[in-house]
Amino acid sequence: MKAARFYEVGKPLKIEDVDIPRISDSEVLVRVRSCGICHTDLHFIDEGLIKPGKVPQIMGHEAAGDVVEVGERVKDVKVGDRVLIHFYFSCGECYYCRRGRESLCVSPEFQHFGFTTDGGYAEYAKAPARSIIKLPSQLPYDAGILVDAGSTAYHAVREIGKVRLGDFVVIIGSGGVGLCTLQMAKLSGATVMAVDIRSDKLDAAKSLGADHVSNPTVDNLYEKVMRLTEGRGADVIFEFVGSSETMSRAVDILAKGGRLVFIGYSKDDLTINPRRLVTGELQIVGSRASSRYETVEVVNLVRDGRFKLDPLITHRVSLDDVNKGLDLVRRGESIRVVVRP
Repeated sequence: MKAARFYEVGKPLKIEDVDIPRISDSEVLVRVRSCGICHTDLHFIDEGLIKPGKVPQIMGHEAAGDVVEVGERVKDVKVGDRVLIHFYFSCGECYYCRRGRESLCVSPEFQHFGFTTDGGYAEYAKAPARSIIKLPSQLPYDAGILVDAGSTAYHAVREIGKVRLGDFVVIIGSGGVGLCTLQMAKLSGATVMAVDIRSDKLDAAKSLGADHVSNPTVDNLYEKVMRLTEGRGADVIFEFVGSSETMSRAVDILAKGGRLVFIGYSKDDLTINPRRLVTGELQIVGSRASSRYETVEVVNLVRDGRFKLDPLITHRVSLDDVNKGLDLVRRGESIRVVVRP
């Protein structure tokens, strides 16, 4: 089969012919139809912030397709099923998994699809049956892969950010997951401001329900937020950029009792005096991906027409052109790029 493999930080992925994966009795083999390019891939390829499980490594962690083979012990998944692969291969038995926090799994067997084990930038991919989520017939594969981004937003808004009716929410970085977070915050009853330096992404935010938008290269973000909140600041901020500048800006516009949720990150650090946290009762927290349960919830929201994923897809590329797709993400010229193996 054809696959895109990582060899070295800072180098393009190599398109190669490799063997089709062989499955165990508890795994399934999927013919990949779509695989999304996520900015997290660049942390791996360009910066080395995520370490590969092996080299070479097939990348791609947002994959959907058709089941073509199942292991002998697999009961709930059948050949022909249309499925999404949940990107965390958690154990289901450790302290965190038993509490529904699968993204924090501490089992030595824990794998991250497309990062520590071969992923979906390939014609075929294998996964444990417990990490397979069935897609409704009316949900296209391209939209199905964006359920991963949607479930990351679901977890951030509902579990970590705890957005409530009437909150003023600011989203810094209006890419794919940022726009999913916008929609989820609106579903929770919040007033939402989307922030980005690209007008096309702010236009997308407005089309998906943003109440306000801001380009910080044009606007004074602090003054705009304070004017809209009568001097209070934002109740919840979701930060997707992770630069020292955007992180400091987020702290400046946070209301007393507010929550700053980091989803994006970089090599930059955030420095803050604890006195500011104490006197303002500020909460600064991180949010990592989602559980399988949360992913299923997002599938249901999309099926019911309450959550839109198709508008987030701006580009589609073949597997041979995956590096061109990655370049689009690097330059910030896309919202979501889909690879069609």
